[in-house]
Amino acid sequence: MLKVFMIGWVVLLAAIILNVAVQRLGIMGWYDFLLRLSNEGVKLFPQMRIIDYAWLFVVYPLLLGGSVQVGAYLHALLSGK
Repeated sequence: MLKVFMIGWVVLLAAIILNVAVQRLGIMGWYDFLLRLSNEGVKLFPQMRIIDYAWLFVVYPLLLGGSVQVGAYLHALLSGK
């Protein structure tokens, strides 16, 4: 249970850091995407940039998945396994 808890905290921290970073870089995050999609519908898709697509559907999931690995590594390191 402690392993899941630690991984959860690492993922949460990573998500916060990544969301702040993309906001400062002007890249569309999931909150903006879903808000605009609910307001504009499919008309949103042609307005999006390649960087927005890449971030939302490739880079962000990869980095969050990587944060799971980091959390598991930290747990193993701290628990002596």
